[in-house]
Amino acid sequence: MLLFLSHALAAPHVPTPHADALLAHANEPHVVPAPPSGDVPPPSEPTPDMTVYAYHAYWGDDPTQLHWDQLTHVAIFDVELKSDGTLSSTSNWTDVAGSVVPIAHAHGVKVDVCVTSFDGSTQSSVLGSPSKRATAITALAKLVDDYGADGVNVDVEAMDDSLSGDFVDFIRELHAQVGEVYIATPAVDWLGAYDYSELAANSDGLFIMGYGYYWTGGDPGPNDPLYGGGDWSTYSLEWSIADYQSYGAPVDKIVLGLPLYGQEWPADHNVPGNASGTGWSVEMYAAVDEAASVGAHYEPTTHSPYYLPGGTQVWYPDDDSVRERIAFARENGLQGVGFWAVGYEGDDPDFWPMVAEETTFQAPDTGGDDTSATDDSAVPDDTAGDPERPPGKAHLLAGDEKAGCGCASGPAGASGSVAAVLLALIGARRRTRSDA
Repeated sequence: MLLFLSHALAAPHVPTPHADALLAHANEPHVVPAPPSGDVPPPSEPTPDMTVYAYHAYWGDDPTQLHWDQLTHVAIFDVELKSDGTLSSTSNWTDVAGSVVPIAHAHGVKVDVCVTSFDGSTQSSVLGSPSKRATAITALAKLVDDYGADGVNVDVEAMDDSLSGDFVDFIRELHAQVGEVYIATPAVDWLGAYDYSELAANSDGLFIMGYGYYWTGGDPGPNDPLYGGGDWSTYSLEWSIADYQSYGAPVDKIVLGLPLYGQEWPADHNVPGNASGTGWSVEMYAAVDEAASVGAHYEPTTHSPYYLPGGTQVWYPDDDSVRERIAFARENGLQGVGFWAVGYEGDDPDFWPMVAEETTFQAPDTGGDDTSATDDSAVPDDTAGDPERPPGKAHLLAGDEKAGCGCASGPAGASGSVAAVLLALIGARRRTRSDA
């Protein structure tokens, strides 16, 4: 037990979901869209009244064909930060921005260039050097200005906690040069590296990468559990939002990033189960199609769909689970939601109409009924009629209902006592960082 605990404390798995996706698609060419021709149709009504922030990955579909009326922001992924502060892979931006920006702006959608850094030595070299930060910021501002875009999305994953203050300085300096800055931030900040309060104060929003709670190198489980506890880890979307708030991130700066992909493991069919090998990612459209033929199941604690093909487990999002998570974001007053990555939903005809319904506020038609909108009965039950899905529940984070308080489970496969120590470690790192 002590040996396991020392390993858990010394080297927790730090999820890097966008870095992992980039590695998986490293050799794929990006789509170069044709320049726009003719007038762009005006946006339809109603448009989202909360942030709907989508990543478009360069290996995805034609970025000019996005569902523009259901979006408010698009981040074009990615250009890479080099150790001297210059940028590489800029064609992922320059080959598409001239076509995408005019269409997006015609629909009132903002476009950000996404800059990535997934290498610790590069992060240390650039973030720790005022001159290299300035080089990077000048280059990014030029990419934005040359195409009339709106800002920058900063995606720095698995950063060491020693760079916490330097990263805040970089975000502050970048925001002074470009009109908009959003930051991809972790679901669980294992190293205490991301100063949520200062990053929120110096940016337009924190895009929580709300996925990878169960990673492909571990045992199977929901990619984006809405709730934790019971037989599952404490960590969940609810826990992450509560954690961000407890360290000073206001809800109006939080964008809840949701996955449009699932994960498959070679594993037994016990739930929770044990993996017999490393898993892999499955795009949402493929998972939904296979679940329809194999038979879908629903895990009631985490509010997550899954299915059990021969010899594997697949945990994935579907329209109903995404709907519930968007409703959760609205009910908790978050700035909005986001997706990694648009295109993974495929040609599902119901997905974007569902997003439009959930992200556009429509006052309830009471028909003269005096029932208060705050009545618990007014919380919509999106699971009615599904025998496997339990009745809906209010999602508001408040008091003893906050995630992470007294839950017995820890990280996937860990005991409650280990989870408690790990949570204390995260808190201690944050306190050290904040007091510095």
